[in-house]
Amino acid sequence: MIKLIVVRHGETIENTQGVCQGQTDGTLSERGFENNKLLAKELSDHQIHKIYSSPLKRAADTAKEILKYHSIELEFRDNLMEWYLGTLQGEKFPDDFDITNLGDDMENAELVKKRLFYFLGEIKDQHKDETIVIVSHGLTIKVLTTILKKMPITRAAEVKLMKNSGYELFIV
Repeated sequence: MIKLIVVRHGETIENTQGVCQGQTDGTLSERGFENNKLLAKELSDHQIHKIYSSPLKRAADTAKEILKYHSIELEFRDNLMEWYLGTLQGEKFPDDFDITNLGDDMENAELVKKRLFYFLGEIKDQHKDETIVIVSHGLTIKVLTTILKKMPITRAAEVKLMKNSGYELFIV
């Protein structure tokens, strides 16, 4: 069994402005930095064996804060990145934004699920009976949650968006 601590990156300036970041870096807000410090302190009591993070700056900064309390390896993985949201990236989210009905220039839940399945397959072989931290993004975590809870991918939109600097523990 692997303990997965799934973490959402700290709040960004773009989060506070309702701007779609997608696969852009984003910039942590002052609150994001402060909440990441609190998160890292809370996770310091866990015996963590490795941290995997999206390479996008907002997630990387969050992972590096957690790493300050642990002498372990941090590995950046592209398959933990947020969904590619095409022309919406850098723009305000429309009022009618619906992850089940995206444009042709955007990644969808099924594509994200494939890259997460690949990642999970790799870590299951490498980390038996260990505790692993995964730092990722809101929409990607929705898909990851459907996988870990064995829910149909069609229910990804129903999964509650994890709070910034929040986490959930899964046993797989």
